[in-house]
Amino acid sequence: MKLLWDLINPGTDSSIERKDSPAILTAMISAWSFLLSTIDGWRSHKNWQGAITYFSNILDSNDEALCAAACEALALVFESNCLEKFSSKTKDSNKELKDNIIKQLRSRLSETGNERISSQDRRTGFNSASATLDFLEVLI
Repeated sequence: MKLLWDLINPGTDSSIERKDSPAILTAMISAWSFLLSTIDGWRSHKNWQGAITYFSNILDSNDEALCAAACEALALVFESNCLEKFSSKTKDSNKELKDNIIKQLRSRLSETGNERISSQDRRTGFNSASATLDFLEVLI
């Protein structure tokens, strides 16, 4: 799981250079989320600090699948109720962190609006940004 995170988010001291396509990054984020949900990977919290900031930055991506993977990862992180393990910020700023992500999701949804079906999964009509927003608003 740590190896996957290092590929997703190479640190500044890393020799890994990001040249992956959005599709590969999407697959890596989905795999990381799956592992996080199945093996209690969040217990190694020092490895994941900064994950919330990283995934929230991806929400501004033009790639819908990448944004969906980031939304799902954020929802999973918030569901774990251990934000301090995924954030580089203090516990007091976790509320602010949630509020900023909610603003980002609302902005993204207002930008895509109803005219762009691409913000939804074409097979199911599921919109991960909308579902994540709904989920986070319930948590507040």
